[in-house]
Amino acid sequence: MAQIEQTITTLEIAEMMGMRHDRVLRKLEGQDVKGKHTEGIIEILTHHNLGASDYFIPSTYKDESGKENKCYKVTKLGCDFLANKFNGEKGIVFTARYVKRFTDMEKAIKKPQAALPKNDDPFADCYIAKQQLDASRGAWFRKNNWKLKIIMEQFGWTRKFLYHKILVELSDIYDLELEEKFYVQRFGYRPEYKLDLLDGSKSLARLATGYINYLLTEEGDY
Repeated sequence: MAQIEQTITTLEIAEMMGMRHDRVLRKLEGQDVKGKHTEGIIEILTHHNLGASDYFIPSTYKDESGKENKCYKVTKLGCDFLANKFNGEKGIVFTARYVKRFTDMEKAIKKPQAALPKNDDPFADCYIAKQQLDASRGAWFRKNNWKLKIIMEQFGWTRKFLYHKILVELSDIYDLELEEKFYVQRFGYRPEYKLDLLDGSKSLARLATGYINYLLTEEGDY
């Protein structure tokens, strides 16, 4: 149990770094550009007999449609390695997040099971007062609407299509049906729109913000 728990996935790392998951995979596995292959971190470690599995462990996850996709489980050594590949603010923020994540996991592993209340409400820490949600409804859109407008103009997308792209990005990491159940459990009613989930989940909001920031600054095939 301790060995399994003390890894995080490349999906989590992508969220921590504010990057698309496929970009993290390309850094690990390398990529082919115009017939030229650039070696990834895993290939380089393997070629030098440095035990890539001590850092990155092949795994899979299922998206919202049930399709199985590739990812990696990353040990603390792997996170230390990746942190050294990023300089400046991005490296500092990632290091702070993964160090805290592993510290929390270690505490959870060491915590005696008997200390957990038998009838504890698993959603106890998730509750938000309904009036708080009403006050924050639409907050993510009000804050980021100017970015959405620029993206739509830049790529010639409709707002509906952009929302669809955001939902697809979220579903790569989160089970949105499960997130909706949490939403109902917290607030007592279903969200009117899927993207209303952003106002009830800081993690979803952070990922969505990271994705639109990526669209603003990166070019590629969408």
